[in-house]
This record gives sequence, structure tokens and C-alpha cells, in this order.
Amino acid sequence: MGDLAEAPLPEAASLLRLKVPELSRILGAGQPVPLSRVATLAEAALIGDGLLAFGIETVTVAHIDLHLETSARKIRALELSDDSLTAIPTSGIDQVTVRWDEVTLLVAGRLILNRQETEERKRRGRKQTVDSRQLSSDESVLDLYGKSDEINWRINANNFDFSCLGPAKAVTTFENFAALISLLRERAMKAQFDDSYNQARPALATVWPVEQEMRTGEWRRSGAGKFDVATVTTTDNEAQLTRYSRLRHCLRRRELMNSK
Repeated sequence: MGDLAEAPLPEAASLLRLKVPELSRILGAGQPVPLSRVATLAEAALIGDGLLAFGIETVTVAHIDLHLETSARKIRALELSDDSLTAIPTSGIDQVTVRWDEVTLLVAGRLILNRQETEERKRRGRKQTVDSRQLSSDESVLDLYGKSDEINWRINANNFDFSCLGPAKAVTTFENFAALISLLRERAMKAQFDDSYNQARPALATVWPVEQEMRTGEWRRSGAGKFDVATVTTTDNEAQLTRYSRLRHCLRRRELMNSK
């Protein structure tokens, strides 16, 4: 991605159907992030040619290459040997083993969940909020990719057995997660480590907004002439993180193929 002069910025933004501040935020991310989602490869090529005239180099990644129809393999533990690591999944599926020199990418990120619960009361046709609660969680995760993998192994820090650290295992999850990343980077010397997701999140939101789900219960009688209903709004960035992780995997695979 090249530098973009001030003059063509509005034209480039118009081509992408973005606002100028949105495009500026994306270009300022310092990482490959999506500029647009289009329906066909022909449209992508047309936009790519237009952006190249403004000094912006692009790469087209097909939606199918992200394999979003398949969820990440959730990993509860790792077994390490001198030449390989074995992932033990949280479900009953078979274990997966990969040689250290076949681990190509490690992607670190955070899963952020916000849940807002609002309870309203209706009496004589009028509504009023009677209670409101907000809950949030923030969890570190690490995605691992082997050379032949289409999807990621995902380690959720709060649901992982850090026994593979041996004597280096500490008291807190924070310390253990940092030690695990350090150990994997040391052993998987050919793997690229990417911890850019947290920094790239504002730019990603333009094309891959964080998903929000709202559920409203049924009205229930709470007293004479009074009816209550609860509405739960959940905001979750897991889908966004997975898209970004798979995108980085696609780009890493292309990089390795081009280096042969």
C-alpha cells in the first residue's frame, strides 16, 4: 500500500463508497486491512485499478478463501515435543499434530463481549425503564496455523490448560498466556507472529463492523395493570477477529508460495 496524496483522497474514498475520514483511518492502520467488500472479481479488479492510479496497491481475497463457514478448532491443551506440537481439542474430535517447522502463523487478539440488559415496564400505555445492567468480558486468544491448515486452531486463555509450560507455569492467566506465546515463538521459528488486531480494530470496523444481536422477551404481568419486558443487546467481536485472522493466513500463504 503506497502513500496517498491529499488531493485524490476524496476521489479514492468515493470509489470505495467510503467517507474520507473512514479511508484515512484505514490507510493509517499500518496493516493490510479490508478496503471494501464487493460482489464479483470483476468489480474488485475495476476498483483495484482505480485505486492503483491513486497510489494504493491492493490484493483481492475471495470470500471463499476465508472458509468462514467452518468454525475455529477450539484447543484446551497442547503437548510439545522436540520436533512437533499436538493440539488437544475441547470437543471429541481427533487430536492434530504439526511439526514445528510447519507452523506458519500465530495471530494474537482479544475477544470482547458487551451485554446490556434493560427492563422496561408498561403501565396504562406508558413505558419506563425500571432496571438496566451492563456486563462485559475481555479475553486473550491465540490462533495457530499450520502449512496445510485452512482454518485456525484457537486457544482461549480462560479455558486453556497451561500445563505444557512445565516449570514456567505461573499463577495468573495473563502471565501464562504471555509465556505460552513466547514458548511457541521460540519453537516455531518459521512462524510469523501477528499481534496487530487490537490496533487495527477501528479500521476494520468500517468494512467488518462488530456484530450486534438484540433479543426482546415477552411482556409479563408484574402487578395490577403493570407489564414488564426485558431486552438484551449483545455486542461481540469474535466474527471480526476470525475474519481478520483468516485474512492474515491467506496473505501469509501467498507470501510463502511467492517465496518458492
